Amino acid sequence: MSHVRVRFAPSPTGTLHVGGARTALFNWLYARNQQGIFILRIEDTDQERSTVESHAQILRSLRWLGLDWDEGPEMGGAFGPYVQSERRAIYAQYAQRLLDEGLGYHCYCAPDELAQRRAEAMAQGRPPGYDRRCRTLTDEQRRRFEAEGRAPVLRARMPDEGVTKWTDLVHGETEFQNTVLDDWVALKSDGFPTYNFGAVVDDGLMEISHVLRGDDHISNTPRQIVLFKAFGFRAPKFGHLPMILGPDRQRLSKRHGAASAEEFRDAGFLPQALVNYLALLGWSPGDNREVFTTEQLIKAFSLKRLNNTAAVFDLEKAKHINAEHMKLLPTSAKVELAWPILLARGLAHEGDEAARIRLGRVIEIMGNRFSNLGDIPTHLACYFTEDYSVDPQGASVLDEAARERVHMLAAAYQKLPVFTAKIAEGVLRELATNLQVDAGDLIHPARYALSGRTVGPSLFAAMEVLGQKTVVARLRRPKVS
Repeated sequence: MSHVRVRFAPSPTGTLHVGGARTALFNWLYARNQQGIFILRIEDTDQERSTVESHAQILRSLRWLGLDWDEGPEMGGAFGPYVQSERRAIYAQYAQRLLDEGLGYHCYCAPDELAQRRAEAMAQGRPPGYDRRCRTLTDEQRRRFEAEGRAPVLRARMPDEGVTKWTDLVHGETEFQNTVLDDWVALKSDGFPTYNFGAVVDDGLMEISHVLRGDDHISNTPRQIVLFKAFGFRAPKFGHLPMILGPDRQRLSKRHGAASAEEFRDAGFLPQALVNYLALLGWSPGDNREVFTTEQLIKAFSLKRLNNTAAVFDLEKAKHINAEHMKLLPTSAKVELAWPILLARGLAHEGDEAARIRLGRVIEIMGNRFSNLGDIPTHLACYFTEDYSVDPQGASVLDEAARERVHMLAAAYQKLPVFTAKIAEGVLRELATNLQVDAGDLIHPARYALSGRTVGPSLFAAMEVLGQKTVVARLRRPKVS
């Protein structure tokens, strides 16, 4: 049985962004590859910024991506609760252990005092960390501060000398001199833990075996390792993932495109395609493959192939991979994805089986022209309503001579007792011959008259889907704006 237990521990202070989704994915892939356990833990100790809406959005985004958790909110498990605000009694017990064992102490320094001392230290060229002045307070000094109404925080006592080191799964041998580790706040005055304290207590009690997280946390690791040892926990193996940059090599933000998982969903991305692309940001399969199903990713994923350099987010490449995943879908799956979009846009209504059948036929003739689900309303609207948009730049194909020809084509089509793609093509080509013009001189203006587009699927297959009555009407009164 695998002993791999990994966790994703987001703070519910915003949406699940690309970096967080990538971290969740790598933990999930490793757990699934090793037949291990993937845990979701909500770190909501920032009570001012944490929201119920953000909590719900994180869960919703993970589910959309297909990153199911084995233990966590709404799932339960033997190591719960899995929301930190519900674990305050546990943190209080471990905070008391720090005090009892001389590994922590109460600090009464006010925020403005700390800020002033930091500024003075920086002005004098000294490290701006906490100066440890409350380490040696007497009982009398503590009583005096408490009489003033000062609510203390609990600081973890760091070693004064030596080195803390570990073998990072991404960066290799890593070490910090203990002299740079200031005595950091473990428990805030409101009784909530700070990130480092809560993460150590929870990772220890939840028996986390591997911690895969962004490399912005690498400076937290030595502090946490000291605390793991203090509590007698076995420290997990740490792997710090490189950050994700935009094409301009700056930290990824909304200016580079969609920044959250739900923005990609709303832009028409398939969840499996986004998972595929995110997996390539910091991990390499070892060959030239770019397109993976989620099952293939699970099989191929290895911590040994994590990269230690920053990944560059390329929205165009993400779109390309999404288009490749669209090609992999059978028509039935595309119909299931497209139908709710048609309903939401008012292009069809629930229970309209004729419209659903038509949707399947349209998707079949469209082939692989969809690069994402967001294309659907634009490309399919003309098959379901007369209120569809047109490309104004294509209107030039319907000049006066072209209009006259499509009017003649409409008249020929109206006389047909049977209307199929094959018959429609034969009539058009015969008319072109009789008019002594190229067939394209009829095909291109007819396509624009019927769909408002200059490109699309087979014109004659589209005519059959639209039906004789609609084809004749649109050829007679083409929509150009």
